[in-house]
Amino acid sequence: MAGFEFHETMSGSIRLDASPDRERAISFTVGGRVDQLSRFLRDRKAAIQGAMEIEGLASHSAARGTMLMDPILGKQVGYELEFKDDQGKSLRLTGRKSVEFLRLMETMTTLPADLVDEEGRRVGHAVLRFDVRSDLVRFLRSFRPLRFA
Repeated sequence: MAGFEFHETMSGSIRLDASPDRERAISFTVGGRVDQLSRFLRDRKAAIQGAMEIEGLASHSAARGTMLMDPILGKQVGYELEFKDDQGKSLRLTGRKSVEFLRLMETMTTLPADLVDEEGRRVGHAVLRFDVRSDLVRFLRSFRPLRFA
């Protein structure tokens, strides 16, 4: 059974633990892909890849990982994105939207996330948002079925 693909952009701010008084801009744009709908219905995961931007740390760095898409039954949408900073050090952004149906708009558009180094130590905390006004139509139009011959 074929799958689907989509694109998403989120942006916000991050505070690195080494300089917690300085707020930096952060954003990512990813394309998601599910090759087999039957597998997705079991694990709710999509492969994602794209680019990560963190002011003063990562300039359009290639990023890849997974996205857990389980807003109804599991009440969560999770992101795991690995990338390298401008110095070549491996980092991972890991975050989870906890979906609450009474606060659906806020909880589906806000992603609290931690930035961790290759040893798994937290090096920063971010809050990213999906901009409904400027990105919702583009996001919905990006969903496309995958057809395999």
